[in-house]
Parts: sequence; structure tokens; C-alpha cells
Amino acid sequence: MSTENASDSSGGETAFQAALFLGRLRACRVTSAAVPEPVLAAAAAAAARTGRRVLRVVGAAESADVVVLGWDGETAPATGLAVPSWRLGLPPVPTLVWAACLRAAWSEPGQAPFPGRRFRRAGILSLCSGLGADPDSVERALDRALPDAHLIAADGPELLLGPAVAALPQAVVEGLRRGHHLLPVLDEGASDHGQPPVKRRESVHAVSGDFSQAPEVSGHYVIRSAMAALETSRRPLPRGSLPVLTDPAMRSLAERFLLPCGRHLLQNPDGNWITGFTDPVADALVQERTGTLSDAERAVLALVLLHTVAIPRAQGRHRHSRWTGEPHAVTLATLASNRKISKVVMSAALRGLRAAGMVAESTTGRYIPGPALDRLTEHRSSMLWEDLILVGRPDGHLAAAIRRRRGLTGPLPHPDSLVDNPAGTDRP
Repeated sequence: MSTENASDSSGGETAFQAALFLGRLRACRVTSAAVPEPVLAAAAAAAARTGRRVLRVVGAAESADVVVLGWDGETAPATGLAVPSWRLGLPPVPTLVWAACLRAAWSEPGQAPFPGRRFRRAGILSLCSGLGADPDSVERALDRALPDAHLIAADGPELLLGPAVAALPQAVVEGLRRGHHLLPVLDEGASDHGQPPVKRRESVHAVSGDFSQAPEVSGHYVIRSAMAALETSRRPLPRGSLPVLTDPAMRSLAERFLLPCGRHLLQNPDGNWITGFTDPVADALVQERTGTLSDAERAVLALVLLHTVAIPRAQGRHRHSRWTGEPHAVTLATLASNRKISKVVMSAALRGLRAAGMVAESTTGRYIPGPALDRLTEHRSSMLWEDLILVGRPDGHLAAAIRRRRGLTGPLPHPDSLVDNPAGTDRP
């Protein structure tokens, strides 16, 4: 192999690893900074072309550095809300708990909220319960919802703001700053030893990258704004709201910016726009089980799709190839008729699926396929249809053909698991 070919091969591998790294950030919101510096720099450069910044948070996880995705000053989405629940999908009680945590850590609105100060879990529980929140719901928010969103982290009896706070858009921070006086106030002097919480030493640094390859075009800001809207939207955006993508040249430019991030542009049969993982990056994420669903979540997702898509389609009531084409809902009682999964496990799985966008609710307690399924490529959507065939009619001729083509020789699958997880999670 010549030196030039070796260099091209090395550059291609670095580019793919950078796209995979950004895919991990997309799926998990926070990931370790323990990657080669050329990969980190390439990821920073690719993200910058889509209006994002790669931020290294020093000392956030037991002295190990982590990385989060932030926004540049031009294309960050503005929400007009006092708290960022618009993106995170926090229910009312976790939103209240998050507001109390933020105020406890962020006592001086003139400063940046992250890293803030440490605060006591017991104080947050007492404060939110005193405001009328159910104590069990407050504990679940402190133990699951907020840590899963990386908004807070625990260190024994003390809590601290999580690295996701470092990535909040400046527009959101300004909104929080204006509403700082409305946040519920914790007794900051209360602690086990009567001492105020101590300040933290974490810091945030933007990762630099080589931006020399970024094309200079007059519509760069417009394209980045469109990509910001696509990447943060939970559902496909109407084509009328993104007229820039009707121009083939601008659409091609958007694709060029998205591809190094492991993303690409998708248009559904209605002509609406959304983004999704490229198949190579999705395959790599599934292989390393980054952002994938748990076994229980996969089983419940299979049941939801069987009841809301496969069965209605077999009855002639679902006439679309899309998962979200028609709202045929299923209740928890119907799902729980599968007695191999307990109601407790099923309810927890449904919460996880709703958070990942794989399942949504048409009305309270009635579940339908979620908007994240619109981000599947045609190939991965076909794989999911095949999985439903393997689950719903494993003894059929079509299932046998699918199993032969996939090289599956083990026992027949049952509704407790999908053969593969072609989607993973694709969080906005």
C-alpha cells in the first residue's frame, strides 16, 4: 500500500470514528472524552458545521473528562421557556425537582449555572414535598429521570448539576437567568453539619478542530439553522417550514454537513423532513450497544407495533408503510395480556420507550408508535418489519426465508424479544 493510500485510509477511519463519536453523543447525550485527539478534533470540526460545539467537561465524573454537545451563538434554538423541559420531555414533578436543584446549585444568576455548587438531596426532597409534590415521585425524579437526562449527578448524600447543563443553549440560559427569582429556594445553609454546600472545581472547555475544509457559502447560517431545527425536532418538520431545502444545491450542502456527523437527511412520503443516523454509524452503535433498548423495552416495543401496526395492517385498517401513518392505539391492559411480562416491568419499559421517542401516547394510557421511528432509513425500517414477521408468525414460510437470509439457525423467536434492534435510540 502506498503512503498516499495509507494516509487516505487513516483519514477515512478517523472520519468514521468521529462520526461514531458524535453518534454516541446523540444517543447518550454525554460520553467519555477518552478518544484519540485527532478523532475529537475531527468531531468538533464536523459538529461546528452543523451549528454545534463539542464541549469537554473536566472533572465531572470521578476526575474523568466527559464530552457534551453544545450550541454556537447563532443557531441555538430559542424556546422562550424558563426551563428546558421542551427538549427533555420532563413531566411536571421532575420539572419542579429540576428547578429546585438548579436554584440550589445556582445561587448567583450573574454567573454561568454550570458547574454550580453541591447541595443536599434531603433538602430537595423536603422542599418539593412541601410544595405539594408526591414524595415518591420526587425520589424517582432524583434517582432516575434527572440523572438519566444528565441534569444532575449524585455523590453520596450530595447532589450536583450534571454535564448536560453545560450544554444548554445560551438562549435557554438567558431565559433561566430572567426567571431565576421564580425558582423554588432551598435553605442553602441546611446540611448535616450546618455548613453551606461547597463550590465545585469542574470546568468546561470547547474542543478545537480543523475548520479549513468547511466551505464558505452565503447560506451557511440558513442551512445550520435548518439543521438545528431538524436535529432538535421530535417529529418530521413540514416542508413548508424549511423552504431552503427545496433548493437542490442547498439540500446537497446540508447533506455534506450532516454526513461527517453520521447523520443524513430523510424525507417521508408526505414530503416532510427529518434527520437520522446513517446505516454504518447505526450498525456500529448497535454492535457496541450504545443507546440501544433494553430487552424489556424491545419486547414491549414489539408488542406495541404488533397491536398498532401489524394486526391493523393484516385486517386492512393500516394502509401505510410508515409506522406512524395511522393512529391505531393500544392500552396497557391489552399489552399486559402477554403474561410473560409483568405490568410493573411493562410500565417501566413504556416510560423508557416514551423517553426515547419510540412510543407516544395518543391520549392518556393509549399508546401508538413514536416519532423516533420516522428517523429510520428504508433499510432499517424493512428490518423492523421482518422482525415483526419473525415474532408474529415464526413458523411461516416468509419467516423461514428471512431466517435463512440472516443466517439465523437458533431456536424460533418469541414475543419476548426482537431479533435485532435496528433503531437504537435517536434522541433530539
